[in-house]
Amino acid sequence: MCHLIFSKEVYDALPDKPTDEELDMLDLAYELTDTSRLGCQTVMSKELDGIEVRVPSTINDARA
Repeated sequence: MCHLIFSKEVYDALPDKPTDEELDMLDLAYELTDTSRLGCQTVMSKELDGIEVRVPSTINDARA
């Protein structure tokens, strides 16, 4: 899973809001926060250049 944790300011600046499908996938993530998104579903723009994100310290990897 490509779970990323954004600061509140960056999360609010993202161009799209999460879809129901993305939220369903995030329900399976460890360390879920109010500003969690799937990196693979996040549209980057020039305005977001240089942002910093956190990744959870624990992952849920189906391959394990």
